[in-house]
Amino acid sequence: MMRGTMIQAVLYGAGDLRLEERALDASTLAPDEVYVETEVTALSTGTDLGNYLGRSSEVPGAPDYPRPVGYSNAGVVRSVGGSVRTLTPGMRVFAMKPHMSAYIARETELMVPAPREVSPEQASLAYLTQLGVAALRQVQYEAGERVAVVGLGVIGLATCGIARLMGADVTAVANSTVRAEAALRVGAHRAVVVGRDELPADMPVVILTANPWAAYLDSVRMAGMRGRVGILGFPGRAEPLPGFNPLAAEWFYGKQLTLVGAGHAPRTECPPGEMRFNLRRNLEFILKAMATGALNLDSVISHRLPAARMKEAYELAKSHDKSLMAAVFDWRVK
Repeated sequence: MMRGTMIQAVLYGAGDLRLEERALDASTLAPDEVYVETEVTALSTGTDLGNYLGRSSEVPGAPDYPRPVGYSNAGVVRSVGGSVRTLTPGMRVFAMKPHMSAYIARETELMVPAPREVSPEQASLAYLTQLGVAALRQVQYEAGERVAVVGLGVIGLATCGIARLMGADVTAVANSTVRAEAALRVGAHRAVVVGRDELPADMPVVILTANPWAAYLDSVRMAGMRGRVGILGFPGRAEPLPGFNPLAAEWFYGKQLTLVGAGHAPRTECPPGEMRFNLRRNLEFILKAMATGALNLDSVISHRLPAARMKEAYELAKSHDKSLMAAVFDWRVK
């Protein structure tokens, strides 16, 4: 990277991922600006992969191509403007910035300090973990309840770990033994493999992170009376319409289920007395848990690649290779 430039990943269409040099002048910052150099970014095998497959428009409000890709960025503050008070040089921060080697942001943007004990690789997974936290809060999960997590990509695996930390009795529902074993390592109390094991029943809470209609069907069948199903996935994405009624009376009337579109946390910045948990405080909770060792996602990270080789991870995700769980990209490697 030359002085006055940075490198950014840009998608020009399905599979057309390019690393491009862009201008970035950090020599003179405005009083409220912060200059951050990226250490590690993480791949979301849901949204990021959908964008890579050319399915960007399925996410409401998503930009068309060409478009930046990625939203999980751990970096180090290198310099700050004269009026910045909450961030200081040398501080590691998590931000929902794309795959890019550096950026300039205003102090008011979402940049959450990460404790020194948290590695940049783990910090880069903070928002993907936050999706599980938000889903649990949205379905009004209560500590001690049994929770089934269906779909064990990076978000599902992180949800297993954070759900246990929040006091849940966690059952991971996998489609491969590789993912089942990974769920146990990260904190699930037990793991079952679809097609091999009997699925749990009468679950008060189900968090669905997978897209296939078959996973949706398993979820509503597993839910118990007045169960809550938090949907983090995109049911039916890239599949034809299902051969069953997704709102069949046997589930939604017979069991009085609650179906919740999940994953959103308010970005409103306000004191905790006005809103106990917003996006920032969810992320702070996760990063603190990582710092104390209560949440350890190292075993979830299956691929650590230099940023220049990130397309390899996207291609693995495209092929549904079960060895790929979480992939992180190191921007410090030249």
